[in-house]
Amino acid sequence: MMGIMKNALRERLRRKDIYVVMGIGLLIVLLCMSGTVTLSIDGVPVTDISMLLPFVLNAVSVIGGGIAVALSLRTIPNEYEKKTSHLVWMRGISQKNYHGQLALANVISSAAAVFVLYAGVMIFAGIKGETDVLLRSIPGFLIFVCGTAGVSLFTSAMSLALPGMAAGAVSVAVMLAGTMQPLLRTLSGIVSGVSRGILRGILILTPDLYAAESQAGEFLVGNQVDIHSILGGMLFLYAGAMMITVFQKKEA
Repeated sequence: MMGIMKNALRERLRRKDIYVVMGIGLLIVLLCMSGTVTLSIDGVPVTDISMLLPFVLNAVSVIGGGIAVALSLRTIPNEYEKKTSHLVWMRGISQKNYHGQLALANVISSAAAVFVLYAGVMIFAGIKGETDVLLRSIPGFLIFVCGTAGVSLFTSAMSLALPGMAAGAVSVAVMLAGTMQPLLRTLSGIVSGVSRGILRGILILTPDLYAAESQAGEFLVGNQVDIHSILGGMLFLYAGAMMITVFQKKEA
């Protein structure tokens, strides 16, 4: 039965466009970490690792979220279009199990792509002699990747419920709103009227992925972690998993 997931993973590995995006993303991350791209707050350059990590990890989160959407969008409907799903029904596998294995393949491939970007950050930390950061890198990644996994599952679920373009638009919108919550909160405090209402509605309806992934940065530099933010990211992950089990395909 796990052969479904293995075949799905092989298909993801054949996608050359994802490797190009990963390469560009890794280059951006390394440029930011190396100081070639100057990051600053109020004109003051950010060079300390404790200040630099949140910036770079947020960039990794946005790039990784985009990769997760690309890898997970329409992958399940495509199986129905290729009629391979009928071979599965003949083997007595339920639709819920079938969708679950395909969605799991999406999550694993998305997490692997993010790990490459995350590893770039850790390599730079090692070069800088930040051994404490390296010692916390694996549990830090498990905290960090929850948001990406949630985006992957949400996109897989939307692909079952909506047409391709609509599913992609909703998934990208939720991912961007989730990873840019601080910016949206700032804007909602500046604007007024209908615009403020719309922004506040977006903040209420979308998961705070920024808060969840920022805790990985706090953990890596040895700061206190807000467990509620991490639980929020895990709740989004759980919601995506539940949607995969609920949404069905009529073609089955």
